[in-house]
Amino acid sequence: MKKNTGRPLVVRGARENNLKNLDVEIPRERLVVVTGVSGSGKSTLAHQIICREGQRRFVESLSPYARQYLGRMDRPQVEMVEGLSPTIAIDQKTISRNPRSTVGTITEILDLMRLLYARLGTPHCPSCGGLIEGRSREQIVLHAWHHHGGEQVTVCAPIVLERKGEYRKELDDLREQGFQRVRVDGEILHLSDEIVLARYERHTIEIVLDRMKLVDGKRGRFAEAVEKALALGDGLVDLVIGDEGHLFSSRFGCHECSVTIPELEPRLFSFNSPLGACERCDGLGRRRSPSFTSVVRDADLSIEDGALQTRKQGKAIRGLGIPWKVLDEALKAGKVDPSKPWKKLTDRARRFVLEGSAAVGSNADWPRLFHLAEVSYDLHGGRELER
Repeated sequence: MKKNTGRPLVVRGARENNLKNLDVEIPRERLVVVTGVSGSGKSTLAHQIICREGQRRFVESLSPYARQYLGRMDRPQVEMVEGLSPTIAIDQKTISRNPRSTVGTITEILDLMRLLYARLGTPHCPSCGGLIEGRSREQIVLHAWHHHGGEQVTVCAPIVLERKGEYRKELDDLREQGFQRVRVDGEILHLSDEIVLARYERHTIEIVLDRMKLVDGKRGRFAEAVEKALALGDGLVDLVIGDEGHLFSSRFGCHECSVTIPELEPRLFSFNSPLGACERCDGLGRRRSPSFTSVVRDADLSIEDGALQTRKQGKAIRGLGIPWKVLDEALKAGKVDPSKPWKKLTDRARRFVLEGSAAVGSNADWPRLFHLAEVSYDLHGGRELER
């Protein structure tokens, strides 16, 4: 550990609760633990002296207008506190077994960190590591013409991105402004029809401005549509080609890799939000998937006798609703003997049953039958997720 060169935190004459004129010096840049018997004044020293004095000084540094909303904080009973830094206190709470509860969420520090990243963060491209910057209208047009020339493109202006609500007022405003079509959750709808959205589900609503093929003679029309979309979408434009949308921003985008990201906001840094959560583990840090050990119940048994978490009398693979005859047909196509013990089957036969015909290069067309297994699964985390 490096040598301590900072000025220590000095407390002189602390007289709160059980503290009787206590003097103490606490070194800086160290992890300090306060211990003692019950009632000796540990919490009083940490919370009511050091933390409260730090918070009081912070409030005193604010303007009179801001202080009127925070209330007055009395000075603790202490003669002197020197070398005090801004203080943060974390309340002691019951540990939750919810996998989405972490130290950051329980103490609400994550909310402050997300806000810090959103306001002061500098985005970089996940592919090349270059700085993410905004694209101009001309750059968006050039990119579309270069990568999607000759294709049919629908120009849309996003007004709602992955947010809950019915948005009746917004849809009524679009009708009054003369717009005819909107793209809601990937589906193009006419505003002349009644559009009912689920209140507690997340929706994406985009104004459909124009649809054209990117060919010579339509470049001016396309550029005009892109400019209007950027104005209506607050700097965002979505170019829909087929069923796939390509989001462009006049604020954030990598010109080298053609990667565009939305403007930084706190929910992008939350694993509880669909926009910030990992797509593989849904923000849990672990993922569910069937494996050889979870699907195979007893390797000494044959498939007919129940080696694969199946039930012949029930005529369905347990918990999946897949008929037994489907598995029986797959075994015949893959030339797998269902009466032979699982441990005596060849590696190719076992992989065919668990991973499908594509994994073993078979001519039979059988997918992975146990891909959606929920009755038996393994939780993979850490390095397993990186593979």
